[in-house]
Amino acid sequence: MTTKVEFDEQKSSRQIKIGVLMSYVAIGFNILAGLFYTPWMIAEIGKANYGLYMLSLSLVSIFAMDFGLEAAVSRFLSKYHALGDAAGASRFLGVAFKLFLGIAVLIGLVLIGVYMMIDTIYASLSPAEVETLQVLYIMVGFYIIVLFPTKPFNGIMIANERFVVLNWFNLMEKVSTVVLMVGALLFGFGLYALVFVNALVGLSIIIGKGLYLLRKTETAIDILHNSRSMYRDIFTFSSWTTVIAIAQRFILNITPTILGALASSASIALFSIGMVIEGYVWTISSAIGSLFLPKVTRMTTHHRESELNQLLIRVGRIQLFIVGLIIVSFATMGREFIGLWVGPDFFPSYVVALLLILPGFITLTQEIAYATLIAVNQIKYRAFASLIVATVSVVLSLLLSPHYGAIGAAIAILVGNLIGTVVFMNVVYVRVLKLNMRKFFYECHVKIAPALIFLGVTGLLVQQYFPVESLVHFLFKAILLGGAYFLFLWMFTFRDDEKELLRGLVRHVPKTS
Repeated sequence: MTTKVEFDEQKSSRQIKIGVLMSYVAIGFNILAGLFYTPWMIAEIGKANYGLYMLSLSLVSIFAMDFGLEAAVSRFLSKYHALGDAAGASRFLGVAFKLFLGIAVLIGLVLIGVYMMIDTIYASLSPAEVETLQVLYIMVGFYIIVLFPTKPFNGIMIANERFVVLNWFNLMEKVSTVVLMVGALLFGFGLYALVFVNALVGLSIIIGKGLYLLRKTETAIDILHNSRSMYRDIFTFSSWTTVIAIAQRFILNITPTILGALASSASIALFSIGMVIEGYVWTISSAIGSLFLPKVTRMTTHHRESELNQLLIRVGRIQLFIVGLIIVSFATMGREFIGLWVGPDFFPSYVVALLLILPGFITLTQEIAYATLIAVNQIKYRAFASLIVATVSVVLSLLLSPHYGAIGAAIAILVGNLIGTVVFMNVVYVRVLKLNMRKFFYECHVKIAPALIFLGVTGLLVQQYFPVESLVHFLFKAILLGGAYFLFLWMFTFRDDEKELLRGLVRHVPKTS
């Protein structure tokens, strides 16, 4: 007879599997849309305007951090659910939502202050560019302030393991945004319409998530509850995640500002294309790792360490199969891809992107270790790592950007990531979490290395003997390379459980819940 715990774990595993599939559908659409839509959009609004568009998003997002409260929602709700404490969950949400509302007001005041100094901060931009940036800033800033108090919605869905529905919303948001943006530009509305469409779709999706949580979950919010101990727990956790958020904003989102101040709007565009590639790689990896926090929380709460190490290896291998395919393929064929995608003027973006994604060989395969850090409330160590990365990246960016532009900034970020998120964090995983990282690297990176070497050699040969002149032909070539890689994996690398997982995904038709 199946016990309730076993039934819940089976349901959780099913939600994760289907949620991952739907995540990849959404990601696939987003990538394909970006391949064809981004170069067309740049042609429609101009390279300089595209740089200003990305600058406005990065500038405002610096102040849009949630101070760790969104991560706190996932972490504490998962903990309450693991303990079966519904009342505690309700009280926590009441405190969290009040904090979000208060912080939204403070963010609004800060944004007003920054707006008054835009022309001074971006002295290298022309008066016309500053005027355009000011309008974009107002639009994006207003949207973020309105959106901010609803940030707990995703955390609530993750804690309740409603991954399928969450990814349906994500897919709808991506499709609607691209369709409406294309329509807006075709009707000649221009640059400002891009920001308006983002805001309209984002607000619509948030309303949908809110209605779903009210009608389909048992989420309760005790808005009147006040508890010093709960405030203290939240602030202790969120203070460290705030440090992480601030540091991460400086790592990528402050870089366009540095380039705008020390280089040019063209260098912002070059770096932004590299950021798009890095974002795709990160998104594909996090589609798996971000779904496991509730399961990891249950394992740590009930002291199932051996299962946790097995999960770390199992998920890490799957992530490396995917991340390795992307990074190695891009390393061998990325320059041609950049030229076909956005034009030869963006060739430096190939180097930028490659430098940004290289640490992902390690960091993006360790999402379970990071989830464990959150589950056991040792997030301060990730904060230390983020501070290391931010400090090294920003200092080196200030030194390198004036001379080497976007590539100099990417080198700075690479060095920072190697020191902070690769070396430092793996020391933490071993000494603090007591995870068996030696076995992890052997089972993942050592055993998968032959497949990645095969992929790299094959990619170089294909690139040398079969150059193409259209993006469609390139995609066909990339699919063939991916097929050869998959065949090698199936014959020489996949374990029996990984083959069975793929068979199971093919057999079962996804069902929402």
